[in-house]
Amino acid sequence: MMLYTILTYIRDSRGKKVPLLIFLLALTVSTQTVLLAQNNPTPVEIAPLDAPFKMAELERPSFPDTTFDIRDYGAQQMEGNDPFENTDAIHKAIEAAHQSGGGKVLIPEGAWLTGPVHLMSNINLHVSEGATVYFSTEKEDYLPVVRQRHEGVEAYNYSPMIYAFKLNNVAVTGKGTLDAQGDHWWEWAEGKDFGERTEVTKVPLSRREYGKGAGLEGMRPNFMIFWKSENILVEGITLKDSPMWNVHLVYVKKAIVRDVTVNSLRAPNGDGVVLDSASDVLVEYNHFQTGDDAVVLKSGVNEEALEIDIPTQNVVVRNFEARNVRTGSGGIVFGSETSGGIKNVYVHNAYFEGSDRGIRFKTERGRGNTIENIYVRDIQMKDIDSQAINFNSYYSGPGLTGPAPLIRNINIRNIDIDGVPEPIELVGLPEKWLENITLENISVVNAEQGARITRVKNLTLKNVDISSEARAFSADDVYELTLQDVSLNDNAGGAELLLEGENTGAVSVDNLSLEQIEFGEEVSEDIIR
Repeated sequence: MMLYTILTYIRDSRGKKVPLLIFLLALTVSTQTVLLAQNNPTPVEIAPLDAPFKMAELERPSFPDTTFDIRDYGAQQMEGNDPFENTDAIHKAIEAAHQSGGGKVLIPEGAWLTGPVHLMSNINLHVSEGATVYFSTEKEDYLPVVRQRHEGVEAYNYSPMIYAFKLNNVAVTGKGTLDAQGDHWWEWAEGKDFGERTEVTKVPLSRREYGKGAGLEGMRPNFMIFWKSENILVEGITLKDSPMWNVHLVYVKKAIVRDVTVNSLRAPNGDGVVLDSASDVLVEYNHFQTGDDAVVLKSGVNEEALEIDIPTQNVVVRNFEARNVRTGSGGIVFGSETSGGIKNVYVHNAYFEGSDRGIRFKTERGRGNTIENIYVRDIQMKDIDSQAINFNSYYSGPGLTGPAPLIRNINIRNIDIDGVPEPIELVGLPEKWLENITLENISVVNAEQGARITRVKNLTLKNVDISSEARAFSADDVYELTLQDVSLNDNAGGAELLLEGENTGAVSVDNLSLEQIEFGEEVSEDIIR
């Protein structure tokens, strides 16, 4: 079921904004029950983006009102033990539509088997309600290799199930299901070594021994790749059991992904929607149960991506749910491939339950570039397995070298967290601290640990409540720390706030007493103002 957050808010007894309907019904039923009851259909119209930065207003691409039914080109439904493969029939329909100026390529109700589908410009591949497309389990069907980005590195590899290469005006729509039958890919890839991707980025693509084109095995294709394409729509479909990532947008401009259901819980690296050096993108009303990040923003790895220097930028992600997101992942994630930069992102109205993490920034030395101007609003989280809000600049550990990434100008507000081991963890690098981070209207209950902050410059917490078993707040090397209307409650038996680190200073508090603050050996009470 889908959460649709109501846009009318009031202030509760702590001054925190909450949805009006939830507040009224909470007198008799739990918030969770109310959330599950909001099972309204996805709006047909696309609402204005209202982003806090300039970006293109996005509209669905339009197509000629002509339908090309794959049955008219020889397609046959699956029957018996040796089903007919419809790859040629689907491609004939796409080619006919393209040659006539475009239109809808219809996959009607029923079960259909095919190899990879390569789209063309001005084509809407429409998978009807009641239709299921099963993709071949014969790996030879996914040759010849095609160009793609594999975990942030350009390579040639097996074709994805659906591929759009340098197209304009293209869509995959409908209420049907695309089933990648990924089991055979997962089993085939297990235990294979196809090289170290960060080393590969030092070698030009033409000399790169990486991917199927280099004779290596083990690199699974993604479900859908849109490569250097523009005016894209993915709407309504269900994706099941991807070999790896699901909807992968690489170097694209003007894309909409909405009302998509992704079920990849069994898939290793089964990320839902991956924005990879993509610009002007709307992701909304989607449902995720994924074997990795639900929605993730990336921009390539190390030397290669630093040279390409194409950021992911001007993105709105809204009105979505992520449940049971596994394998160390999150509901909304930035990184770890960030070498092209990520900027101007607005995330709002979401519900995360039973996921490993909630809001996550992950990067490391070698990535370089900047993650900046990120706005996250109105998210409820329940029963998170690790951190609810996590900034990690040591994603692969502290031993790496290379250009240090910068994370700055991040504003997160109106977040409710119920049940989590570590609610807030922010960790910057010694040579590149996190900068200008604001956390506002944050409520944390049923937490094991408190907030842990390390190497941050200009951190503001406003109207933040943290209730935890261990110490509620620890800050180590934090300069220009402002705590305004912050409530800290724990069962540790000592001071709720610990300030330590020789670089900690310029701390402003408005409603905490000195009895609630413990000072480390390198910190004096003089830093409080």
